[in-house]
Amino acid sequence: MNVRFQPRTVLTVFFIVVFGYIFYESQEMPQQARLYPYTIAAIALGLLSIQLVREVFFAPVANSRETGADVDFTDEEASSEGQKRTLELFLWVYAFAVALWLIGFFVAIPVMVFLYLLRHKEGWIITIAMPTVAGVSTWALFNNLLHLPFPPGLVFEALGFD
Repeated sequence: MNVRFQPRTVLTVFFIVVFGYIFYESQEMPQQARLYPYTIAAIALGLLSIQLVREVFFAPVANSRETGADVDFTDEEASSEGQKRTLELFLWVYAFAVALWLIGFFVAIPVMVFLYLLRHKEGWIITIAMPTVAGVSTWALFNNLLHLPFPPGLVFEALGFD
Protein backbone atom coordinates (compact mmCIF):
# COMPACT_ATOMS: atom_id res chain seq x y z
CA MET A 1 0.00 0.00 0.00
CA ASN A 2 1.48 3.31 -1.10
CA VAL A 3 1.27 6.39 1.08
CA ARG A 4 0.77 9.55 -0.96
CA PHE A 5 0.13 13.11 0.08
CA GLN A 6 -1.77 15.29 -2.33
CA PRO A 7 -2.20 19.07 -2.20
CA ARG A 8 -5.82 18.66 -1.16
CA THR A 9 -4.71 16.54 1.82
CA VAL A 10 -3.56 19.78 3.49
CA LEU A 11 -7.11 21.12 3.23
CA THR A 12 -8.55 17.91 4.67
CA VAL A 13 -6.15 18.05 7.62
CA PHE A 14 -7.00 21.75 8.11
CA PHE A 15 -10.71 20.95 8.40
CA ILE A 16 -10.00 18.06 10.78
CA VAL A 17 -8.16 20.54 13.01
CA VAL A 18 -11.02 23.08 12.74
CA PHE A 19 -13.74 20.59 13.65
CA GLY A 20 -11.56 19.06 16.35
CA TYR A 21 -11.20 22.55 17.84
CA ILE A 22 -14.98 23.08 17.66
CA PHE A 23 -15.53 19.76 19.43
CA TYR A 24 -12.93 20.62 22.10
CA GLU A 25 -14.19 24.16 22.73
CA SER A 26 -17.82 23.14 23.04
CA GLN A 27 -17.05 20.89 26.03
CA GLU A 28 -17.38 23.87 28.37
CA MET A 29 -20.84 24.78 27.09
CA PRO A 30 -24.05 23.76 28.85
CA GLN A 31 -25.36 20.40 27.71
CA GLN A 32 -28.16 21.77 25.52
CA ALA A 33 -25.90 24.33 23.87
CA ARG A 34 -23.16 21.85 23.00
CA LEU A 35 -25.51 19.36 21.33
CA TYR A 36 -25.40 21.19 18.00
CA PRO A 37 -21.60 21.68 17.72
CA TYR A 38 -21.00 18.14 19.01
CA THR A 39 -23.29 16.67 16.36
CA ILE A 40 -21.87 18.70 13.49
CA ALA A 41 -18.25 18.20 14.60
CA ALA A 42 -18.67 14.45 15.13
CA ILE A 43 -20.22 13.94 11.69
CA ALA A 44 -17.61 16.16 10.02
CA LEU A 45 -14.72 14.46 11.82
CA GLY A 46 -15.98 11.03 10.80
CA LEU A 47 -16.38 11.99 7.14
CA LEU A 48 -13.09 13.90 7.04
CA SER A 49 -11.25 10.94 8.58
CA ILE A 50 -12.59 8.68 5.85
CA GLN A 51 -11.55 11.25 3.26
CA LEU A 52 -8.05 11.50 4.74
CA VAL A 53 -7.57 7.72 4.65
CA ARG A 54 -8.77 7.64 1.03
CA GLU A 55 -6.42 10.46 0.01
CA VAL A 56 -3.35 9.09 1.77
CA PHE A 57 -3.66 5.34 1.24
CA PHE A 58 -5.86 4.96 -1.82
CA ALA A 59 -4.58 7.75 -4.07
CA PRO A 60 -4.88 7.22 -7.83
CA VAL A 61 -1.95 5.59 -9.55
CA ALA A 62 0.70 7.82 -11.15
CA ASN A 63 -0.33 7.20 -14.75
CA SER A 64 -3.98 8.12 -14.16
CA ARG A 65 -5.33 11.45 -15.37
CA GLU A 66 -5.04 13.90 -12.47
CA THR A 67 -6.61 17.34 -12.87
CA GLY A 68 -6.05 18.61 -9.34
CA ALA A 69 -9.79 18.93 -8.84
CA ASP A 70 -12.41 16.45 -7.75
CA VAL A 71 -14.46 16.96 -10.90
CA ASP A 72 -13.75 18.25 -14.36
CA PHE A 73 -15.63 21.29 -15.65
CA THR A 74 -17.89 20.92 -18.64
CA ASP A 75 -17.80 23.52 -21.39
CA GLU A 76 -21.08 24.94 -20.08
CA GLU A 77 -19.70 25.33 -16.55
CA ALA A 78 -16.48 26.94 -17.82
CA SER A 79 -18.41 29.45 -19.93
CA SER A 80 -19.09 33.01 -18.87
CA GLU A 81 -22.68 32.10 -17.96
CA GLY A 82 -21.51 29.15 -15.86
CA GLN A 83 -19.07 31.36 -13.99
CA LYS A 84 -21.85 33.89 -13.31
CA ARG A 85 -24.06 31.13 -11.90
CA THR A 86 -21.22 29.89 -9.72
CA LEU A 87 -20.56 33.39 -8.41
CA GLU A 88 -24.25 33.85 -7.67
CA LEU A 89 -24.32 30.57 -5.75
CA PHE A 90 -21.39 31.63 -3.59
CA LEU A 91 -23.03 34.99 -2.98
CA TRP A 92 -26.20 33.22 -1.78
CA VAL A 93 -24.16 31.14 0.66
CA TYR A 94 -22.31 34.16 2.04
CA ALA A 95 -25.51 36.21 2.21
CA PHE A 96 -27.11 33.40 4.19
CA ALA A 97 -24.21 33.40 6.65
CA VAL A 98 -24.49 37.17 7.08
CA ALA A 99 -28.27 36.89 7.52
CA LEU A 100 -27.80 34.25 10.24
CA TRP A 101 -25.43 36.60 12.04
CA LEU A 102 -27.60 39.70 11.64
CA ILE A 103 -31.16 38.43 12.11
CA GLY A 104 -30.70 34.96 13.62
CA PHE A 105 -31.64 31.44 12.55
CA PHE A 106 -35.38 31.55 13.04
CA VAL A 107 -35.85 34.62 10.82
CA ALA A 108 -32.99 34.13 8.35
CA ILE A 109 -33.96 30.64 7.22
CA PRO A 110 -37.48 31.48 5.96
CA VAL A 111 -36.35 34.87 4.59
CA MET A 112 -33.50 33.33 2.57
CA VAL A 113 -35.72 30.50 1.27
CA PHE A 114 -38.32 33.08 0.24
CA LEU A 115 -35.77 35.31 -1.52
CA TYR A 116 -34.15 32.34 -3.29
CA LEU A 117 -37.49 31.09 -4.62
CA LEU A 118 -38.48 34.63 -5.59
CA ARG A 119 -35.18 35.07 -7.46
CA HIS A 120 -35.73 31.87 -9.42
CA LYS A 121 -39.31 32.83 -10.29
CA GLU A 122 -41.13 29.95 -8.65
CA GLY A 123 -44.92 30.01 -8.44
CA TRP A 124 -46.47 31.97 -5.59
CA ILE A 125 -47.85 28.90 -3.83
CA ILE A 126 -44.38 27.35 -3.60
CA THR A 127 -42.77 30.72 -2.82
CA ILE A 128 -45.05 31.17 0.20
CA ALA A 129 -45.38 27.52 1.30
CA MET A 130 -41.70 26.52 1.32
CA PRO A 131 -40.42 29.35 3.56
CA THR A 132 -43.37 28.84 5.89
CA VAL A 133 -42.66 25.12 6.20
CA ALA A 134 -38.91 25.77 6.56
CA GLY A 135 -39.45 28.39 9.27
CA VAL A 136 -42.03 26.42 11.24
CA SER A 137 -40.09 23.15 11.05
CA THR A 138 -36.81 24.87 12.04
CA TRP A 139 -38.50 26.56 14.99
CA ALA A 140 -40.32 23.37 16.05
CA LEU A 141 -37.27 21.13 15.76
CA PHE A 142 -34.54 23.32 17.21
CA ASN A 143 -36.51 25.51 19.61
CA ASN A 144 -39.26 23.22 20.92
CA LEU A 145 -37.93 19.69 20.47
CA LEU A 146 -34.17 20.08 20.99
CA HIS A 147 -34.29 23.33 23.03
CA LEU A 148 -31.20 24.74 21.32
CA PRO A 149 -30.57 28.35 22.33
CA PHE A 150 -29.78 29.93 18.96
CA PRO A 151 -28.78 33.59 19.30
CA PRO A 152 -31.44 36.04 18.10
CA GLY A 153 -29.09 37.91 15.75
CA LEU A 154 -27.22 41.16 16.03
CA VAL A 155 -30.13 43.35 14.93
CA PHE A 156 -32.62 41.81 17.36
CA GLU A 157 -30.11 41.98 20.21
CA ALA A 158 -29.57 45.68 19.51
CA LEU A 159 -33.33 46.21 19.58
CA GLY A 160 -33.57 44.34 22.90
CA PHE A 161 -35.34 41.19 21.64
CA ASP A 162 -33.20 38.61 23.44
